[in-house]
Amino acid sequence: MFIRTLLLAAGLAVASGVTAGAQQFGGHVELTNIDRDGNLDIIAGSAEVSGVVRGDVEIFAGSIEAQLDVSGDTHLAGGNVEIAGRTGGDAEIGGGAVDVMMDIGGDADMGGGFVNYSGTIGGGLDVAAGRFVMSGTSVVTREADISGKEVILSGRFLSNVEVFAEEVVISGQINGDVDIEAARLIVEPGTVINGRLQHRGPVEAEIASDATIVGGVEYVFSDVDIEWDRAHFNLADLDLDIVPATPFFIAAGIAFDFILGVLALLLMPRGVARVSRKFRQRPMLSALVGLFLFPMGWIMLLVAGIVLLAITLVGVILIPFWITFALLVLMLAYPLGAIAISDFFLERTGVRKSGTGMRVLGLLIVLILVAALWVVPPLAVIAGIILSWIGLGAWTFAAFGRKDDGPAAASDGGAASPAAAV
Repeated sequence: MFIRTLLLAAGLAVASGVTAGAQQFGGHVELTNIDRDGNLDIIAGSAEVSGVVRGDVEIFAGSIEAQLDVSGDTHLAGGNVEIAGRTGGDAEIGGGAVDVMMDIGGDADMGGGFVNYSGTIGGGLDVAAGRFVMSGTSVVTREADISGKEVILSGRFLSNVEVFAEEVVISGQINGDVDIEAARLIVEPGTVINGRLQHRGPVEAEIASDATIVGGVEYVFSDVDIEWDRAHFNLADLDLDIVPATPFFIAAGIAFDFILGVLALLLMPRGVARVSRKFRQRPMLSALVGLFLFPMGWIMLLVAGIVLLAITLVGVILIPFWITFALLVLMLAYPLGAIAISDFFLERTGVRKSGTGMRVLGLLIVLILVAALWVVPPLAVIAGIILSWIGLGAWTFAAFGRKDDGPAAASDGGAASPAAAV
């Protein structure tokens, strides 16, 4: 009774912590007209968000569309990012295509293939992009460091500007000094630079006759090689801390493996019991068989199955199903190993029969204990690999071993057929 109570309390406590650490997680997250006190964290395939957040916002998704009023910092990363509104703190935004129409109270860090910005930045601007366009209505209060293939700067810069690019086009007003390394520099009509323009490149800048450069122009011949090495990329001094913190991924990993294990327990309880029993009977041998099968043996079986199926037309159609099944086996090995280990130690403590409820809680506890080892990452990796070996090896014995497992079978509710184990 004490062990069951302990497992239940620990499982509920940790499950509550995992839920609190991941506010929104899913394939598609849609939140409209929200009014939230505190932070908003989202990881999803796609996200559509609008409203007010009195805290920080972190969104990591394949596609992001947001209209937000954020009092704290904003961190966004996605394949396509469209954000409008306001953020009171810093903004870190990255993606393949980034369109930002947001007033930013602090510093702004942006990166992507195509980046467009329109708004007011109260701090500095750091950009690394294939193509960066700053609109004519935009304002940057402090220094701007920009790297890209093509850079188009309009609007107003109230401090110094530094650019490294293949082509740079400047219009609008710059109140500080301008330092540019570019293969081609164009200063358009009506441009005002209240400081000095320093240009390094293979040809002199194309400066419109009515452009105003108060501090004069200094040109130095230089070959410009647009190679995105570390030195050139760091000219923008990006600090994109937009990928969610490690604890979030640990919690997400626990949740994913826990769901897989629970589904296995619900869909094939006798099969899972047989896997667990086979490990208790052959703990070392199960791990050794899993060592062979994970990953080399698994890859060999996967390839062999694909080759055999490819011989016939019907088999070719079945190849995607074979690959899906093989991946499912590989993913299930880890939670099955966790269940087997949990049952092993429960038996040693006197719990002779583990029902589905006890196995669910035991699975959660083992997953959390392994995740806790990430304070020393190599230990967590080793523990995870060993659990996968155990799960795959014991599953192999359960699927292809003898049905008659002796007296131990009775304590687990009877033996299951190899098909039930799979």
